Amino acid sequence: MGGKRDEPVNLEKRDTILNEIQYWRKSRLLPEQYCDFLTNLYDDENAVKDSNPISLQNLQQGSIKIWLFGFGIISLFFLISIYFSVFPWPLQIATALSVLIVCYGYAAIFRKRNRMISLMLTGIGSLLTLGFGLWLISLHHLDPDFWQPILIGTCGLLWCVLGFVLRIGILQYCGYAFWALLYAGFFGGMRPDASMLELELLWLPLCVLMVWLSWLLHYRVSGVAGVYFAVGATLWLLPELDALLLRHDYPQWIAFLLLAKIAAELALLFIFRKKWIAWVAT
Repeated sequence: MGGKRDEPVNLEKRDTILNEIQYWRKSRLLPEQYCDFLTNLYDDENAVKDSNPISLQNLQQGSIKIWLFGFGIISLFFLISIYFSVFPWPLQIATALSVLIVCYGYAAIFRKRNRMISLMLTGIGSLLTLGFGLWLISLHHLDPDFWQPILIGTCGLLWCVLGFVLRIGILQYCGYAFWALLYAGFFGGMRPDASMLELELLWLPLCVLMVWLSWLLHYRVSGVAGVYFAVGATLWLLPELDALLLRHDYPQWIAFLLLAKIAAELALLFIFRKKWIAWVAT
C-alpha cells in the first residue's frame, strides 16, 4: 500500500529532475554526455521506448548490427527496384504485395509505440502502392483506360480502410480523394458536355452527405468526423474545379463563382465554428 501511495510522488520528482536536466542541457551548464547519462538514469519510461532500434538515440549509440540491418534493407530496396522489371509477373505481384504488407504491417505495429515512424511507413506504403500499380501497367503494356481507373479505385478503397483502422486521417482523406477522382472521370466520360447546373447536382449532394455523416458519427465512431467534414468541405468546391480542370469549354465566370464559393464557405465556417469544431474535435 505504501509503495502505491508513494508512486505519484516519485513520478512527480522524476519529472522535475528530468526538466532540470533538460534545462542544464539547453543552458550548457553540463556537457551533453552527462545530460544523456542522467536522462537515461532517471527516465525509465524513455528507456523502454528506446528499446525500439530506430530511435535517434539508439542509432547514435547502437551496435553495428543496427547499421548492418539498415544497410540490408536499403540494399534490398534498390535490388528490387533494379531487377523488378525482369521478374516474371507472378513474382512481381508477390514482391509488390510483400513490400506493401511489410510497410503497412509495421505501420500498425508502431502506431502506438512511435507515431512518426508509423506515419512514415504508411506514406511509403501508399506511394509504393500507386507506384507499383503504374509500373505494372506500363511494364505489361496494359490498357491504361481500363486498368488505371481500377488502380485508382483500389488505392482509394485500401487507403480509406487503412486510414480508418490506423486512425490516420490524411490517408483516409486521400482515399476519398481518389474515389472522387474516379467519380469525376466516370461522369466526365459519360457527360463531357455537362452544364454547370449538372455539375452542381453531381457534387453538392455528396457534400451535404459527408457533412451530415460527420455530424451523425462524431459521438459514435472516433476518428472519422474530421475526415468526413474535410471531404465535405472539399466537395463544396468540386463542381467548379471539375469544370476548370477536367473540361475545356467552360464559361469564364466559373473562376469568379469559385472565388465566391470559397468566400461563402469560409464565412459559414466562421459563423458556425463553435458547432463544427465541437464535433470534429470529438
